[in-house]
Amino acid sequence: MRTSLTLPLAAAALAALTGCAAVAPNTAAVPARTDTQPSEQDKTWMRTIHEGNLSEVQAGRLAMGKGTTKQVKAVGKMLVQDHTKLDTKVTQTATQLGIQLPTSPSKAQRAEVVRLRGSSGQDFDEDFLSGMIKAHKEALAATKTEVSKGSNQTVKALAGAAQQSLQQHLDALEKAQEG
Repeated sequence: MRTSLTLPLAAAALAALTGCAAVAPNTAAVPARTDTQPSEQDKTWMRTIHEGNLSEVQAGRLAMGKGTTKQVKAVGKMLVQDHTKLDTKVTQTATQLGIQLPTSPSKAQRAEVVRLRGSSGQDFDEDFLSGMIKAHKEALAATKTEVSKGSNQTVKALAGAAQQSLQQHLDALEKAQEG
Protein backbone atom coordinates (compact mmCIF):
# COMPACT_ATOMS: atom_id res chain seq x y z
CA MET A 1 0.00 0.00 0.00
CA ARG A 2 2.82 2.35 0.88
CA THR A 3 4.55 1.78 -2.46
CA SER A 4 1.38 2.15 -4.47
CA LEU A 5 0.59 5.57 -2.89
CA THR A 6 4.12 6.96 -3.01
CA LEU A 7 4.71 6.23 -6.69
CA PRO A 8 1.64 8.21 -7.98
CA LEU A 9 2.48 11.13 -5.66
CA ALA A 10 6.06 11.19 -6.89
CA ALA A 11 4.89 11.04 -10.50
CA ALA A 12 2.40 13.88 -9.90
CA ALA A 13 5.07 15.99 -8.22
CA LEU A 14 7.50 15.37 -11.07
CA ALA A 15 4.84 16.25 -13.65
CA ALA A 16 3.95 19.43 -11.79
CA LEU A 17 7.57 20.50 -11.53
CA THR A 18 8.40 19.83 -15.14
CA GLY A 19 5.11 21.37 -16.25
CA CYS A 20 5.88 24.59 -14.39
CA ALA A 21 9.30 24.85 -15.87
CA ALA A 22 8.06 24.33 -19.40
CA VAL A 23 5.32 26.99 -19.30
CA ALA A 24 6.43 30.54 -20.06
CA PRO A 25 4.78 33.21 -17.93
CA ASN A 26 1.85 34.94 -19.61
CA THR A 27 2.92 38.56 -20.03
CA ALA A 28 0.45 39.42 -22.78
CA ALA A 29 -1.95 41.04 -20.31
CA VAL A 30 0.76 43.25 -18.80
CA PRO A 31 1.24 46.41 -20.86
CA ALA A 32 4.77 47.27 -21.86
CA ARG A 33 6.15 50.12 -19.76
CA THR A 34 6.67 53.06 -22.08
CA ASP A 35 7.13 55.71 -19.38
CA THR A 36 10.62 56.87 -18.65
CA GLN A 37 11.84 57.05 -15.10
CA PRO A 38 10.90 60.37 -13.52
CA SER A 39 13.50 63.08 -14.07
CA GLU A 40 14.58 65.60 -11.45
CA GLN A 41 12.13 68.03 -13.11
CA ASP A 42 9.29 65.51 -12.62
CA LYS A 43 10.25 64.82 -9.00
CA THR A 44 10.60 68.52 -8.17
CA TRP A 45 7.20 69.32 -9.63
CA MET A 46 5.57 66.43 -7.74
CA ARG A 47 7.06 67.62 -4.44
CA THR A 48 6.22 71.27 -5.10
CA ILE A 49 2.63 70.62 -6.15
CA HIS A 50 2.12 68.32 -3.14
CA GLU A 51 3.32 71.03 -0.75
CA GLY A 52 1.04 73.53 -2.48
CA ASN A 53 -1.93 71.18 -2.23
CA LEU A 54 -1.39 70.71 1.50
CA SER A 55 -1.08 74.45 2.04
CA GLU A 56 -4.05 75.41 -0.08
CA VAL A 57 -6.32 72.87 1.61
CA GLN A 58 -5.42 74.45 4.96
CA ALA A 59 -5.93 77.98 3.63
CA GLY A 60 -9.20 76.97 1.98
CA ARG A 61 -10.51 75.58 5.27
CA LEU A 62 -9.61 78.84 6.98
CA ALA A 63 -11.47 80.77 4.26
CA MET A 64 -14.55 78.60 4.69
CA GLY A 65 -14.61 79.47 8.38
CA LYS A 66 -13.19 82.99 8.53
CA GLY A 67 -14.18 84.50 5.19
CA THR A 68 -16.57 87.42 5.42
CA THR A 69 -18.08 87.12 1.95
CA LYS A 70 -19.86 84.30 0.15
CA GLN A 71 -17.26 84.52 -2.63
CA VAL A 72 -14.31 83.98 -0.27
CA LYS A 73 -16.08 81.10 1.45
CA ALA A 74 -16.98 79.54 -1.93
CA VAL A 75 -13.42 79.88 -3.26
CA GLY A 76 -12.13 78.35 -0.03
CA LYS A 77 -14.45 75.38 -0.44
CA MET A 78 -13.40 74.94 -4.07
CA LEU A 79 -9.72 74.96 -3.07
CA VAL A 80 -10.30 72.33 -0.38
CA GLN A 81 -12.21 70.04 -2.74
CA ASP A 82 -10.03 70.41 -5.82
CA HIS A 83 -6.65 70.33 -4.08
CA THR A 84 -7.69 67.31 -2.02
CA LYS A 85 -8.61 65.46 -5.24
CA LEU A 86 -5.44 66.57 -7.00
CA ASP A 87 -3.29 65.58 -4.05
CA THR A 88 -4.82 62.11 -4.00
CA LYS A 89 -3.70 61.68 -7.61
CA VAL A 90 -0.27 63.19 -6.90
CA THR A 91 0.24 60.89 -3.92
CA GLN A 92 -0.84 57.79 -5.86
CA THR A 93 1.42 58.68 -8.79
CA ALA A 94 4.37 59.38 -6.49
CA THR A 95 3.88 56.02 -4.79
CA GLN A 96 3.75 54.21 -8.15
CA LEU A 97 6.91 55.97 -9.33
CA GLY A 98 8.80 55.69 -6.04
CA ILE A 99 8.95 59.46 -5.46
CA GLN A 100 9.25 60.50 -1.82
CA LEU A 101 6.93 63.42 -1.03
CA PRO A 102 7.29 65.91 1.83
CA THR A 103 4.98 65.46 4.81
CA SER A 104 4.01 69.12 5.18
CA PRO A 105 3.88 72.40 3.27
CA SER A 106 7.10 74.39 2.81
CA LYS A 107 8.33 76.70 5.56
CA ALA A 108 7.04 79.76 3.67
CA GLN A 109 3.64 78.11 3.11
CA ARG A 110 3.35 77.21 6.79
CA ALA A 111 4.17 80.82 7.70
CA GLU A 112 1.44 82.04 5.32
CA VAL A 113 -1.14 79.76 6.98
CA VAL A 114 -0.08 81.04 10.42
CA ARG A 115 -0.44 84.62 9.15
CA LEU A 116 -3.93 83.84 7.85
CA ARG A 117 -4.91 82.30 11.19
CA GLY A 118 -4.01 85.58 12.88
CA SER A 119 -6.00 87.68 10.44
CA SER A 120 -9.72 88.40 10.64
CA GLY A 121 -12.56 90.23 8.99
CA GLN A 122 -11.93 92.04 5.73
CA ASP A 123 -8.19 91.84 6.39
CA PHE A 124 -8.48 88.05 6.29
CA ASP A 125 -10.33 88.16 2.98
CA GLU A 126 -7.70 90.45 1.42
CA ASP A 127 -4.77 88.43 2.84
CA PHE A 128 -6.30 85.14 1.74
CA LEU A 129 -7.08 86.31 -1.79
CA SER A 130 -3.72 88.00 -2.39
CA GLY A 131 -1.80 85.05 -0.92
CA MET A 132 -3.72 82.46 -2.93
CA ILE A 133 -3.40 84.48 -6.15
CA LYS A 134 0.37 84.62 -5.68
CA ALA A 135 0.52 80.89 -4.84
CA HIS A 136 -1.59 79.94 -7.85
CA LYS A 137 0.52 82.04 -10.23
CA GLU A 138 3.65 80.28 -8.93
CA ALA A 139 2.00 76.86 -9.15
CA LEU A 140 0.83 77.58 -12.71
CA ALA A 141 4.34 78.61 -13.77
CA ALA A 142 5.85 75.43 -12.26
CA THR A 143 3.12 73.31 -13.85
CA LYS A 144 3.62 74.83 -17.30
CA THR A 145 7.34 74.05 -16.96
CA GLU A 146 6.53 70.44 -16.09
CA VAL A 147 4.20 70.11 -19.07
CA SER A 148 6.88 71.42 -21.46
CA LYS A 149 10.07 70.03 -19.88
CA GLY A 150 9.02 66.95 -17.90
CA SER A 151 10.08 63.54 -19.16
CA ASN A 152 7.67 61.10 -17.51
CA GLN A 153 4.39 60.91 -19.46
CA THR A 154 2.31 60.05 -16.37
CA VAL A 155 3.62 63.08 -14.47
CA LYS A 156 3.21 65.34 -17.51
CA ALA A 157 -0.41 64.19 -17.95
CA LEU A 158 -1.09 64.90 -14.29
CA ALA A 159 0.47 68.34 -14.69
CA GLY A 160 -1.71 69.02 -17.73
CA ALA A 161 -4.85 68.22 -15.75
CA ALA A 162 -3.60 70.28 -12.80
CA GLN A 163 -2.90 73.24 -15.09
CA GLN A 164 -6.57 73.54 -16.04
CA SER A 165 -7.69 73.38 -12.42
CA LEU A 166 -5.07 75.89 -11.26
CA GLN A 167 -6.13 78.33 -13.99
CA GLN A 168 -9.78 78.02 -12.91
CA HIS A 169 -8.75 78.71 -9.32
CA LEU A 170 -6.71 81.74 -10.32
CA ASP A 171 -9.63 83.11 -12.32
CA ALA A 172 -12.03 82.61 -9.38
CA LEU A 173 -9.58 84.18 -6.93
CA GLU A 174 -9.06 87.22 -9.12
CA LYS A 175 -12.80 87.61 -9.63
CA ALA A 176 -13.36 87.44 -5.86
CA GLN A 177 -10.63 90.02 -5.32
CA GLU A 178 -12.29 92.41 -7.76
CA GLY A 179 -15.39 92.29 -5.62
